[in-house]
Amino acid sequence: MWAINPGEVRQGDILLVTQIPGEAVGKLMERLDGTVFSHSGIATRADGADGAATHLASALAQKLPHSLDYGGVRWDLFGKYWENERDLYCIPMPDDARREALEYLADFEPVPDGEGSFSYVKLVTVAAGLRAVELEDTQPELAQRMFDAACTLADAWRATSRVRSYFCAELVANAFGRTFTRAEMVPPEVDEEPDKDIAEWRWVGFLVDLMVDWVDSDDPRRQAWMDLCAILTGEDWDFVADAATALAKSGMRVFGTGPREAAVPRPLRPPPPATGQARPDTPIPHALVTPRMLWQVFGHDEDGRSTLRRVRRPSESTTAE
Repeated sequence: MWAINPGEVRQGDILLVTQIPGEAVGKLMERLDGTVFSHSGIATRADGADGAATHLASALAQKLPHSLDYGGVRWDLFGKYWENERDLYCIPMPDDARREALEYLADFEPVPDGEGSFSYVKLVTVAAGLRAVELEDTQPELAQRMFDAACTLADAWRATSRVRSYFCAELVANAFGRTFTRAEMVPPEVDEEPDKDIAEWRWVGFLVDLMVDWVDSDDPRRQAWMDLCAILTGEDWDFVADAATALAKSGMRVFGTGPREAAVPRPLRPPPPATGQARPDTPIPHALVTPRMLWQVFGHDEDGRSTLRRVRRPSESTTAE
């Protein structure tokens, strides 16, 4: 793969970010989604000036998943991700698509380095949608009900002009205005098995409590959330246990007690052929789009070759890889 210098990233290009090394929620999503991309956004500048991009504009979700959502967009310098041993990958976009994305971002007030709350509802919705894909061959009836419930919840919690609470790839998908389909949710194969070495039942109970209690009782979106939770806790306990383990490990890392692993492997796996899936052309809500799906849809030329480019860190050589 070729690499590019940071100064070659144009405003309006798509940026994909690898997971934090050793971060368990990222590992869970890797198993479900097939790559180590865990974040995405749009290349831009916080100062509004012309020239090369310097920041990644991505979802800012505050006070979620409660009924008062102060969502928006945050602008982070490229260096913030490199400091955490994450890699940036760029999908160069055509000029007309870049203009469309930048016009979409122009409706937001720049929030450089703004901190937002973690949207647990959004993550579980995406994970459940991917889990439905994983179960399709072995438990098709359950997979269909889980997929439908995840779509209903994603629609109920979708970002609007009044409530701009996004999942990261949801923001990018909205900005470029492309419809995604169920077939594009099929991930490349991942060999790793779920890591359950600290799956204590107290964390499973904590997860279930979150599912039940983290939505205000008077919120009209509560029913959609509870319907999906009923399927997960009643019929797919393995997934609940996996998610609880990931939550526990991620919490340990935040508080400095978890292991710190080596840098993550390269995230590239070929997108899978979309064959044999039920209703492959069914449109999905943008809230179910993942960073990997952005690469699959936008990051290939007419001959199917990947156009993804790793962004070199400033300390690296400028020679091509």
